[in-house]
Amino acid sequence: MSKKIYYIFASLKLTIFLFLFLAATSILGTLVPQGLHPEQYKELYSPPLFAIFDFLNAFDMYHSWWFTLLLGLLSVNIIFCTVQGIPRIWRLTFRGEEPTDDNILKSAPIRKTIPLQKSLPELEQQATAIVKNLVATTPVRKTKGSATYFFAEKGRWSRLGMLLVHASIIFILAGGLIGTIWGFNGQMLIVEGEQSDRVTLFGDAGIKKIDFSVRCTDFTIDFYETGMPKEFRSDVTIIEGEREKTSASIRVNHPLKYGGMKFCQATYGIAGTKNFQVTVQKTTTKEEFLLHLNMMKKVQLQESNTFFAIAKFSPNHEGRGPAVLGVIIEADKPHDIFWIFGDDGKTSDQKAGDYIFTLKDFEKIYYTGIQVSKDPGIPLVWFGFLAILTGLILSLFLSHRKIWIRISEKENGGEIAIAATANRNRGDFQKNLERLLSESGAE
Repeated sequence: MSKKIYYIFASLKLTIFLFLFLAATSILGTLVPQGLHPEQYKELYSPPLFAIFDFLNAFDMYHSWWFTLLLGLLSVNIIFCTVQGIPRIWRLTFRGEEPTDDNILKSAPIRKTIPLQKSLPELEQQATAIVKNLVATTPVRKTKGSATYFFAEKGRWSRLGMLLVHASIIFILAGGLIGTIWGFNGQMLIVEGEQSDRVTLFGDAGIKKIDFSVRCTDFTIDFYETGMPKEFRSDVTIIEGEREKTSASIRVNHPLKYGGMKFCQATYGIAGTKNFQVTVQKTTTKEEFLLHLNMMKKVQLQESNTFFAIAKFSPNHEGRGPAVLGVIIEADKPHDIFWIFGDDGKTSDQKAGDYIFTLKDFEKIYYTGIQVSKDPGIPLVWFGFLAILTGLILSLFLSHRKIWIRISEKENGGEIAIAATANRNRGDFQKNLERLLSESGAE
């Protein structure tokens, strides 16, 4: 039973099936949008279809249990296939060839036996020259009885290329599985001046608490003349416990890496406003003064018993630009409430009692949206990439060539027997051998 299970997992048919099934399910992952809110999926699909997709976890397919299981099965299958081929490749790579083996002279794919009327020293010199030309290495020389044997090989490491390719796939799949199980991807929304240690995971997957806090010390944004954002940057500080560990600026395409996580600048928004500046002009004296206020903080208008406060801010009230809702507060009188615009949007509505109000300036409080990702499988994926590159170079650009030559003494001179093999470009190898023999007068 154990042998049967072994052969199932080492089967090439299983490999093909898993690859095709993974390809088919990946098509599903591209057709079904990933990582949306459940309510959005309910709008896109009918209740029965939504229930099927939800059961299959198709809305976060690449992290689903069954997709992870398929990757695991493929990894096990490739491991078994690799282990099955190791003994043969190891034997071909590291087993020393016997130069005095006459059987190879009869069974090699390339072989020739040529009688020559030359002395043995001349034949040995000729054999050495042929070997050096074909495999660019000095041959091993041995004597057995009256015969002299030469053996040389080149590119024996090319046999390991296929093992490296198989191993690289295992490393890449293992890296993907590790990233799927122990990695995460989400976003932190941090108001300027505040800090957070919570990551909101994409796909409505909950909240992830990390081991340190990220404080946004400053947020800067530059705009083009058209009003489009040119660049936005978050200056952040990493805090562990009570200690500040490091500070850095995060910009688009310039992430911060810390604690095995990558922090990328993703988005931004306005969280609030502060430091309002309102110009007040007294209608009777034309005297003008400037008020500095924050939301819901009342200030006294000169030395009168009249107070003023801002109750609300609108970024574009009625299409006339930024505005604040001002409140005049006087004892024993109803509050006078009115909108105050800037110079471009000023109207007579901004007059209250003996005062005319104009919104001069205010400071926006931004929040920064930082994408946070952790993938502990990345090193394995990179190692797998290097392994597959090395394996392909060994397999495609190196040729394993071996040559055996036996020189034996005959009645009218000597005989040279040649056997050779090459795992790639065997035809060219044989042509080169015949050319060398022809040039040396052996044919």
